[in-house]
Amino acid sequence: MPEGAVSAFTDENGRFTFKDLVPGKYRVFAVVNNLIRTNIATVEVTADKPAFVELKILPLTSLVRGQVITNEGNPIPNAEVTLVMAKGWNTVFKVQTDANGKFEIRNLPAGLYYIIAEAKGRAKVFAGEFKFEPEKVHDGIRITLLKAATIVGKVVTPKGKPVPAYATVMTTEPNADLYLPAEGGVTNAFARIGADGTYRLTNLAPGTYTLRLVVEGEVVDKVTVTVKEGETATAPPLRLK
Repeated sequence: MPEGAVSAFTDENGRFTFKDLVPGKYRVFAVVNNLIRTNIATVEVTADKPAFVELKILPLTSLVRGQVITNEGNPIPNAEVTLVMAKGWNTVFKVQTDANGKFEIRNLPAGLYYIIAEAKGRAKVFAGEFKFEPEKVHDGIRITLLKAATIVGKVVTPKGKPVPAYATVMTTEPNADLYLPAEGGVTNAFARIGADGTYRLTNLAPGTYTLRLVVEGEVVDKVTVTVKEGETATAPPLRLK
């Protein structure tokens, strides 16, 4: 698709026009009050013929409401709850919990969403997929955050060879969806590698992780490590060949 973005306002009849576009395929959608409120349509533009696209307004939910708690059932205030549209452009909505660990979002476009939650000292978790229907109240979402675990480790390089500045350690494949969990439901996370080869993955859920050393989008080594709730585990060395 052509690079860059262009915008236009609709007239009193809901019509809009983009002029002088470079031929190619474009994604087109409408934004109302800073929210994507229509389907996302793909249209191909050619030099010899105008292209027409019709967008349909998506219905809104009335209310999405829930609570973030500890494993003991205590509320977690100031937790960040992220709702991500599962289809389209991963449109993101964020909200913080109140003093009682509760959150709510009004006038959310209806559809399928991922929900991710995290808080200071707590593991970042993928709470699941939720389908929110139009003009309905969606209540009773409860998200449990365990104490955060940490994985530390080191990348070993051939003698005299530095760690590339663009190398990272990831818990998923390089092309994985940023908002989905890693294998086994553990936390999707990545870390930059220091000049001394060390790295630190934080805010992790307990479980078994496959760590990948990624250089220029390619996995060059893997190790497996298990970490318990609230603890710090040291991973086996990752090796840069």
